[in-house]
Amino acid sequence: MIQPPNPDLWDSDGNLLVPRYGIQIAMRLALLAASAFWLFLFLAEREVHRLSPEMRGGSFPDSLGRTLLWVALPLVPFLFSGLLLSARSEEAIAAGAGVAAALFLIGLLFSIAAILSLVVGFHPSYPVHYGEFMAISSLILSGCSVWIVVSAFRIANKAGWGVFFLAVVATLVVMTWAYHSLGGH
Repeated sequence: MIQPPNPDLWDSDGNLLVPRYGIQIAMRLALLAASAFWLFLFLAEREVHRLSPEMRGGSFPDSLGRTLLWVALPLVPFLFSGLLLSARSEEAIAAGAGVAAALFLIGLLFSIAAILSLVVGFHPSYPVHYGEFMAISSLILSGCSVWIVVSAFRIANKAGWGVFFLAVVATLVVMTWAYHSLGGH
């Protein structure tokens, strides 16, 4: 049986009142910050290998196909969440918020780990200017991730908790499985 829509979520013109613009803006800023971090990490590793060719390894996979899979790992749920958040259905919006919350909880953990590794020194000796840019982009990603998670919980409070938590759990399970399948440890 289909339940009637919650009247508190709709205005007199039939428009959904769930706030989505804040989370969408934060998601775009987080994408820019994560992309900047990746770019600065790539440039720093390239310069380290140029200055010390005997160093082996690095943060990036050897093949282009594997690199594309690593890029797709966060990008696919990001795009899926954005698509769901732009829907008119309150269940779709709650699911999109759940996917975003799970993805950016992972992003928050990543950015905190990146900041700690830069501060404590668990990284190769990156050139100082790249380390500063990586730290700044990690701080921006942390702030955006907190903004997204808080916004997602506010959306779930208005649109529904059931679909939200189902999307959070499903996203965390799939992301964990995909991470381990790609060889991340």
